[in-house]
Amino acid sequence: MTLTDKNRVKRLIIKITVIISAICFAGILTVVGISEYVRISQTDKVFDLATDVPENEKIDCVVVLGAGLQSNGKPSHMLEDRIKVGVDVLDRTGADYILMSGDKSGEYYDEPAAMKKYAEEMGVDPSKILIDDKGFSTYESMTRVKDEYGFDNVVVITQRYHLYRALYIAEDAGIEAVGVSADLRPYRNQFVRELREILARVKDMLLCI
Repeated sequence: MTLTDKNRVKRLIIKITVIISAICFAGILTVVGISEYVRISQTDKVFDLATDVPENEKIDCVVVLGAGLQSNGKPSHMLEDRIKVGVDVLDRTGADYILMSGDKSGEYYDEPAAMKKYAEEMGVDPSKILIDDKGFSTYESMTRVKDEYGFDNVVVITQRYHLYRALYIAEDAGIEAVGVSADLRPYRNQFVRELREILARVKDMLLCI
């Protein structure tokens, strides 16, 4: 290979590298842009406290989204906080029901059952607690709120970073929803969750199309 040929190959490699880099950069911008659109579009529906929910809101149900169990079968710290805030919202809004939506993937892993037990220990009337054990994802949980349970006006309970996506899905499903943040303490690996949420927002926005 002559020196001229080597220079041509070198220039070709540089051009290909620049093109690939530009495509990757455009892809990253697109993903971040979609994520920010989902977040910004729902910001005015997110409240920090149960007392912030407008009193004129007609609430059919409080929806608590699953967040994993500990090895002993009890709710994770994140899920504990969601249940606590959910019970508080139930009491303050006078909603008829609280819906525990999560993953029941086996005899020994049943998020909604653990959520129900925790709420009952907090004094919630068992007749007010509904179980959705097919909430395997945020998209499934939120679409089932209307499709399976017929609720049109709900308050969604999860951590703030997750609320935007849940409320976006609810809006697409024709549900009037607001959300209350369940951030009662710092959580381990939260930075990783925030990164994953960016991709999850894109995924669920595509499902809503």
